[in-house]
Amino acid sequence: MSHSIKESSTNQANKQQLAQRCNVNDTLSYIGKRWLMAILYEISIGHKQFSSLAGQLTGISEHILASRVRELEKESLITKALVPNTTPTQIHYTVTPKGYALLEVIDNLHRWSDSWKSEQ
Repeated sequence: MSHSIKESSTNQANKQQLAQRCNVNDTLSYIGKRWLMAILYEISIGHKQFSSLAGQLTGISEHILASRVRELEKESLITKALVPNTTPTQIHYTVTPKGYALLEVIDNLHRWSDSWKSEQ
């Protein structure tokens, strides 16, 4: 179920105003989608098939996994390729250079988060 924001709502106006001030808000909103970064990370460490991803990410529905994989592909963070001469047909996902660049940012954010939490 999609949760879109009404064009006339205050939330939509606030979102647009924030986007005009700083596009980082849009980026954080995108990468903050549940499971998105976990999926990208799992593909980067070698879980390249849908079934392997589903096995590693317990708690995610196949519907959400498929949806997030499509989003990552649409944003050119991953690519998918058919593995030749396989029956049934196998698809492997690979992180793109753009995806690896995002993972570097996320890794830095992770380190900062660990440091920040340890100071509390």
